[in-house]
Amino acid sequence: MDQDQAPPISPTLAKVLKKFLEVMKADEAIEDDAADRLDALLRSGKTPKPDEISAALFPSPDDEGNGAAGDGA
Repeated sequence: MDQDQAPPISPTLAKVLKKFLEVMKADEAIEDDAADRLDALLRSGKTPKPDEISAALFPSPDDEGNGAAGDGA
């Protein structure tokens, strides 16, 4: 049922988050996957906790070992 969904974010917040995602993806120091995870977290409709933000930006080494990241070397 759709009633379990978080309330939609405001149009103004959606514009801010869209621009924020564009800027994060343009930054070579931020991986696109990390930017996408943070974007999804911020759009969830709830206030993220600091550990959730850290987990979105810096996945655990276990997550990286499962094919989430790699340099191919």
